[in-house]
Amino acid sequence: MFLQDTQEIIKLMQEIEADGSTNMEEVQTINAIIKDPKLAVNKINEYKGEGIRKFEFRPQEWNQFVGQEEAKERAKTIIKKVKKGLKAHFLVDGIKGHGKTTFVELLAKDIDAHLIKRVGKQIDEDGLVDIINEINATDGKPIIFFVDEIDSMDWKVIKILNPIIESFEISGKKIRPFIFAGATINKHILIKNNPDTLDRIPTHIKFKRYNANEIKTILKQYHKQLYKEYTISENVFDELGKNCKFNPRTSIALLEEYIVEEDIQKVLKNCHIIKDGLTEIDIRLLKILSESKRAMGCNSLAQKAGLAQNEYVREFEPYLVEYEYINRVPSRVITEKGLQLLKEV
Repeated sequence: MFLQDTQEIIKLMQEIEADGSTNMEEVQTINAIIKDPKLAVNKINEYKGEGIRKFEFRPQEWNQFVGQEEAKERAKTIIKKVKKGLKAHFLVDGIKGHGKTTFVELLAKDIDAHLIKRVGKQIDEDGLVDIINEINATDGKPIIFFVDEIDSMDWKVIKILNPIIESFEISGKKIRPFIFAGATINKHILIKNNPDTLDRIPTHIKFKRYNANEIKTILKQYHKQLYKEYTISENVFDELGKNCKFNPRTSIALLEEYIVEEDIQKVLKNCHIIKDGLTEIDIRLLKILSESKRAMGCNSLAQKAGLAQNEYVREFEPYLVEYEYINRVPSRVITEKGLQLLKEV
């Protein structure tokens, strides 16, 4: 039997218990599959009023996509493959907030492709059938089937994808050729769990972390597109650029804070930024390591800092390791650079 949520299960148990002909002690097992609820978008009444403000800017052309020059060169190669009718699947791997989705959208626009976009964890077997039918029903133009956060996809569904992206067929049924694109910030999970799928994707693109000048360019472009009525000094752009851990998404959030507060020091204080983008939590992590007599495991360090292990690994460790504040040997130790920072702050 299929039940939509736990409330239905509770209701069913109450009905069984209330039934005089059934003793709860005699009920051995209820085989139930809890299905993820589906949002009935077709029932939403869309707002038709005027004066809807644009709240974000996404590059509409490659010359507006700042940085990632190597990735943009790979995009040109993918486009050439498409024009020659070759298999052009690709995977974009990089830090969150670095424009992976925008990259795929620009590529789709460049080849006038029909873009089918999903998040990995949202795709089940039934959803995959719907996507295949949409692919087969699309006429005339190239198709890109893009899975964001592909590492969150159910492993069984990924396995089903293998023959589809390799030979464009499944169980003897032909599927119209398409371009498969994936994006992830956790490629190591795919390497561990789904190496066979990665082998079927010929082009792997690695996004690099931005530098301060690139972040500054992104902020100025964003400011010009959305907030040009607000005057922002060169010094403020510099401060925003060096205090966002060189992450475009974070820098834009800081920019919008500044537009509201008009005080860069207050913005940094509100966001708990101590120095060069490092926050109170970053400093706490370094302090814990500096006081430890031995290298610390990931979970132990996270717990002492009041973090969940996944939160530490995803949000804090990549930057601290990349910029050599801590080392993994394989457990975590503070570096000389980390110790020097603690003295400064």
